[in-house]
Amino acid sequence: GGSLVKEALARSVDPDPQARVRWERKIAIRQVKNGTDAYSLEPRLARIARTERSLHSKSPWLPTSVKKLVHLARQIQGKNVEDALVQMKFSKKKMAAEVTTQLKMARDLAIAERGMGLGQGQEGKMEIQRKDGKWMTVGDRSKMYVAEAWVNKGPVRAKNPDYRARGRMFLKESPSTSLSVVLKEHKTLVREHQEREHRRKKQGPWVHLPDRPITAQRAHYSW
Repeated sequence: GGSLVKEALARSVDPDPQARVRWERKIAIRQVKNGTDAYSLEPRLARIARTERSLHSKSPWLPTSVKKLVHLARQIQGKNVEDALVQMKFSKKKMAAEVTTQLKMARDLAIAERGMGLGQGQEGKMEIQRKDGKWMTVGDRSKMYVAEAWVNKGPVRAKNPDYRARGRMFLKESPSTSLSVVLKEHKTLVREHQEREHRRKKQGPWVHLPDRPITAQRAHYSW
């Protein structure tokens, strides 16, 4: 095979360093220009990724089933991180303690790695309507909430015999499941509310019976 010496690898992975530096400089200038120009052709997803922060965290395999853990995932979805922790604190489910640990780890990672929830989003209070139709007051736009929460089916931990009548035997499988959460800031909720309001105003009023000419007239009604 090829040589693994640093100089030999550099000749293969970086054959023209000056061209690479020029390309990186061009891309950096383009990103700065798109970030400061309000009329740039920057894609919507790229603008969201540049201006909003999020964190995806996945727990290790937990000794429970999807049917049991999915109820806790639905319980914390859409709530603030503090409210979700309160829900898990008073829950009677056995896996509520594991969900609490996962939420705290995701919150700490979001603060340390992404700078989320540091209280730098004070732009005045405003009333917004969420996707589910509920209204809420947003003050600190850097406050974190659980945007998504879902479960993943894992491998079988063990297979134990289940002895039945008439000499029959079945196998009981012990499942494993993991929990995935996506944390975002209230700034995302404000943007989604503004986009929905913009689409609603752009659509205009709904005309129940539009006054249009009748085409393709026949002996019977067709409109």
